[in-house]
Amino acid sequence: MASMAAKIKTVAGSPLTADKFAAVGDPSNPDTWHLPLDTHDHVNSALDMYAHTDLPSSQKAPAARKIVERAKEEGLDTTDFVKNHLPSQQTHGEAPRPWIEIFRAGDYTGANKGKITRADLDRVVKNYDPTYHEAPNTIGHPADDKPAYGWIDGLMVDGDTLLAREKQVDPKFNELRQAGKFKKRSAAFYCNDDGSIKGLRHVAYLGAQPPEVKGLQDVAFDDRGSKFITVDFGEDGTVAETKSIGEQVKDALVSLLGIGGGPKTFAESDVTRIATEAATAAAAPLQAKIASLETDLKNSTAKFAERETALAGGEVKQRATEAVTRLKSKGHWVPAFDKQGLPLVFDELAKITTTVEFGEGDQKKKVTPLETLVLFMESFPKIVPGGRVVEGGGASRGKGTTGDPLTDAAKARQKEKNITFGEALKEIAEEHPELTLAGSAAGGAV
Repeated sequence: MASMAAKIKTVAGSPLTADKFAAVGDPSNPDTWHLPLDTHDHVNSALDMYAHTDLPSSQKAPAARKIVERAKEEGLDTTDFVKNHLPSQQTHGEAPRPWIEIFRAGDYTGANKGKITRADLDRVVKNYDPTYHEAPNTIGHPADDKPAYGWIDGLMVDGDTLLAREKQVDPKFNELRQAGKFKKRSAAFYCNDDGSIKGLRHVAYLGAQPPEVKGLQDVAFDDRGSKFITVDFGEDGTVAETKSIGEQVKDALVSLLGIGGGPKTFAESDVTRIATEAATAAAAPLQAKIASLETDLKNSTAKFAERETALAGGEVKQRATEAVTRLKSKGHWVPAFDKQGLPLVFDELAKITTTVEFGEGDQKKKVTPLETLVLFMESFPKIVPGGRVVEGGGASRGKGTTGDPLTDAAKARQKEKNITFGEALKEIAEEHPELTLAGSAAGGAV
């Protein structure tokens, strides 16, 4: 019987077999073959078009790796491509926003999780939407009131491994993590009604050393109506065993009593002592770890609060100071305001960040209460005239005059109309603005 002819797909006039394409969905269906790699130009195009090609998640990583291999053969630069599409092939420490392995598909029946497949991970990646639920990095497994030490910006699957890309990671937490203080991590997933995973809830970091108690009791509780499970990983990336304290005591007895290596005789007090010692030894690391994490969390929370309070106070004082400086520079502030405590009013208004709106149409403005007061004070004529201070000799003055034309005119107007000196000064300044100019000897008369 004649052999079936090899399937081909024609690209730019060239007949190509499936092995000449980066992505091959069905070898028997050329319509599922994408991104040809037969020529230098096609490889270069594949580097550019990969991100815009709608490939199933199961084909993405293999296709990317094949493109990189061919690009290197053609002498093309793949640095940016690897950084964006094959993060597991770059050194995490060199990546500005590293991808971190948080889970691997496998059979976790022994840990009471069942089988979690590559298809399950693809579903988690597809469902992840940071705008709807942004998974946090946490210390321990929070309910809903613990601080986040970073956020998961994106997920991807490479082979059977689930990778997470982080953002806004707390610098102090990252230092502790890089120093090896949090080597054990745990991924928490939301579940469907049938128990299969559907979305990432959070990534928890659980302590500095691989646990002596192999696997803590799994957390499973309602989260606004949604169930979720956690899977703990040790320093070597393997899933931890799930054993109760009773099972650990039983294992200790088997080891200590030599079961399987010949019978041993022991008194009832021996059994009680061995069981107590085993239970204490099993629980001690957990208790110490909890106490240490609680202390670290309290210290971190206190430091963050102090830092935020200090920063907020400094920003408030700066806003008030800038407002006063602005008024002084424009001649709308006199020393008497300082003596009357007006700067304290500015300090209090600077604490209010809500805005008020006034005006109509294009003239409509939104300003804070502090800005409103500044604009109000600036709407009046200058109350500190410009110019130089002139003392004036007695021979040049008439009786009851100061030698300052603006001041003398204002005093005369005050007496004439029986109004305050400030009102008189304002009228004279508006009627005779030349008296406020430099050289008019008006400065310092207020």
